[in-house]
Amino acid sequence: MLTKIVRSLKTHEGYLSGEDISRALNISRAAIWKYMDQLRDLGYEIEAFPHRGYRLVSCPDRLLRSEVQCGLGTRKFGCDVHHYDALGSTMDEAFRLGLAGAPEGAVVVAEAQTKGRGRMGRSWSSPKGKGIYFSLILRPKLPPSQAAMLTLAAAVAVSSAIEKILPQVKARIKWPNDLLIGGKKLCGILTELCAETDRVQFIVVGVGINVNTTFTQLLPEATSLRVESGAVCSRVFLFQEILRHFEKKYLAFLKEGSSVIVADWKNRSATLGCKVRFMERGDPRVGVAEDLADDGGLLIRMPDGRIIKRVAGDILL
Repeated sequence: MLTKIVRSLKTHEGYLSGEDISRALNISRAAIWKYMDQLRDLGYEIEAFPHRGYRLVSCPDRLLRSEVQCGLGTRKFGCDVHHYDALGSTMDEAFRLGLAGAPEGAVVVAEAQTKGRGRMGRSWSSPKGKGIYFSLILRPKLPPSQAAMLTLAAAVAVSSAIEKILPQVKARIKWPNDLLIGGKKLCGILTELCAETDRVQFIVVGVGINVNTTFTQLLPEATSLRVESGAVCSRVFLFQEILRHFEKKYLAFLKEGSSVIVADWKNRSATLGCKVRFMERGDPRVGVAEDLADDGGLLIRMPDGRIIKRVAGDILL
């Protein structure tokens, strides 16, 4: 109901009478008054005048369901938004919801995480109200071997969404799951799945982005959109764009296959053509990242001319 009221206030110029809201949403005037108080508690500034009604003055830059869903326009992604002021890990909560039968497109988002994590058990710094920390539940009819493509799809979606909101900022993708600007980490992506031998039950894709994180809040090897652009970015608008771009890329992948992801990934890659270091059977190796395979594996040309494929693990540029 809060989402419907916010949508009504946003789409109406000037004051919207309580009578009009009551009639449109089939709720009492007393209920409207209570909902308005709830919205004010969430950070909305709403004016109320007798005989004129209500007017929305400003909205909070918080990833509330009422903000995320208003004007989103997706088919599934963001259909159900679970918002938390603080949470240990959005991945853990999304996985729990996935096991409980949450629908495809349900998303868990937190203003802050106390136990945010990335790949290999690494922690992810999640200062309150500064970044976008979310996990999305997917239920594709895919074999587990194709799940890695969704990490690449998420990276492409985040990169393209950032470019739409901030055209001057170019975030490039480091295989398999990071977004970099000038060699510094902007975003990390984590994919976990619940699967049987031949089919996926559900997949959780987690994304952490440094949006309005200040220079003093960042590790030396990290950056943020605020640092790179010199301006504060609307987290709500960016999150909506990410959901739109990700859903479009996801549906295209299910219909047409991995080629729709691979081509975009290559155009945004920070890895291809670079010398990379990695571990193979416990020994350090060095080669040149030459191409991306159709299954998302990284093809590396070794000094002796061999081409090997990495399907998991870390690389250093």
